[in-house]
Amino acid sequence: MPFVALLPWIEGALVGLLAPRLARRVHPGTATWCLTLVAVGVAAATAIGVAAVAVALARPALWDVPVDPDKLAALLLVGLPLLACAAAAVPVAWSAVRDLVAAKTTWRRAEPVNGVLIVDDPDPEAYAVPGRPGLVVMHTGLLDALSPVEQQVVLAHERAHLDRRHYVHVLLVRVATWLNPLLRPLTASIAEQVERWADEDAARAVDDRTVAARAIAKAALARSAARRSAAHSGALRRRTPVLRATSGDATARATALMAPPLPVGRPLLVLVTVVALALPLHSSWGAHAVEQAYDKACEQISRTVHPGAPSEAVGHRKLP
Repeated sequence: MPFVALLPWIEGALVGLLAPRLARRVHPGTATWCLTLVAVGVAAATAIGVAAVAVALARPALWDVPVDPDKLAALLLVGLPLLACAAAAVPVAWSAVRDLVAAKTTWRRAEPVNGVLIVDDPDPEAYAVPGRPGLVVMHTGLLDALSPVEQQVVLAHERAHLDRRHYVHVLLVRVATWLNPLLRPLTASIAEQVERWADEDAARAVDDRTVAARAIAKAALARSAARRSAAHSGALRRRTPVLRATSGDATARATALMAPPLPVGRPLLVLVTVVALALPLHSSWGAHAVEQAYDKACEQISRTVHPGAPSEAVGHRKLP
């Protein structure tokens, strides 16, 4: 039983330590999917493992319940992980919905053109607002800082966030970290990878990696200068969604664009997919093994207490 409970936490610690480093060695699209899959797999294994231990510890109390203890235990083994996942999704979903509603409320009277809204604001910013349809918001302060082709880079970057549904990957990893806090390093890693993935799409859209790198660097510099000015003047900026063109380590992102694209690494993606599926299946097998061991222990206790009882009369359901 301790092994079933501890294994997902050991897996979470290893994934949190190694995955961010390994993710930088492959294409950011592959890295994004690998991080999401392994985070979900470890989180599901954690929920199942904790539920197995909880049910095993609660089995004596189930004897007094006027239902079949085996069926009730099976129901709890399925229901408790689902309940844990739902509980973990609440704070993440609440934060995401709050940002989305705030953005939609702010621009509800606006009239975007082809999904792009130009806002008269000196703050050099651009960001994607998920939804149906999604919206790309670009401030005039950023447009003034970039050339026309660099503006296309930023626009392609934000559209990539929406088309690739990067916000889903970010939210899933955040939910996973609520179930297993040892996965927390993956939140920064997934944010880094979705930005780099959008950078790669933007570079392909303008067919010039150097221009894309320059646009990312100039946008980040403009944003940094605006932040210093706002801090000096004491001004507070409103909150915006996380999928922004100026987020992340601009130096690392520009450097990555100046180098050749990283390999896609499809074999790695296949391997991670198999591992992600195997982790919760292994925890489920462990939960079943725990229940079988518990039943055998109860049977041995019953045989010791009632040595003359027939085999069909022993077992945890026959104990007083």
